[in-house]
Amino acid sequence: MIHAYSEMYLEDAMSTLGEAVDFALCDQGLTSAELTAILSNAFEMKQFERGTTRVVCGMAGDELARDIIAHAGLTPVECRETYPFDRSPQYWAGWVLAYAQWMSSLGFNELLEVAPLDWIIGSYHPLHEASEVKFAQIIIEKWNNAQTDKKGLKAARKAAGLTQKQLAAQSGVKLRAIQLYEQNQLDLRRASVSSALALANALNCAIEDLVWKPVAPEYDSRAIPSIEL
Repeated sequence: MIHAYSEMYLEDAMSTLGEAVDFALCDQGLTSAELTAILSNAFEMKQFERGTTRVVCGMAGDELARDIIAHAGLTPVECRETYPFDRSPQYWAGWVLAYAQWMSSLGFNELLEVAPLDWIIGSYHPLHEASEVKFAQIIIEKWNNAQTDKKGLKAARKAAGLTQKQLAAQSGVKLRAIQLYEQNQLDLRRASVSSALALANALNCAIEDLVWKPVAPEYDSRAIPSIEL
């Protein structure tokens, strides 16, 4: 997995986004739903994803929040002079969201679609006591699961209104192979070009629409405690 910026900047990035989320929710008074929508479309968050130094570690979190709020057409409130020593659930939400984005290389809009801020904050207990890796594992799994209805062979087949048997008949690809592709027991990316093209033609889509790879960052299993959510 290639990350947008070096791990040496990761803690600064997590702190910055943690402070930004805390400021926007606690000081600015935005709701979790409002901030989720703003962050999903904010230019600054696209810069964050790309590892732009100014955004990732070159400004304080409240500065980032004020920029995002202003660009959303709102008037930012005054900054706090000091922040509480203990991390709030809101701060934690930004902290772990930054880590999950760095780990997965997904866009913030993609992550927030499956894990909006109210859900992340609601996960504070018990996950704030676990490694950030645990949270990343959960949120990435949520994203992967959500894609099964949007991407890949099964989604394209359903969109075309075909059963597996009908697709096999129209494409000439064996029914059992189609079943295994949809169950991810066979990798469609390793199918013959003729089979992949036949499926794409039968479904009236591009081959690229049929092959997507779930995000699978490398985890150190020793760092992941067993916690049920």
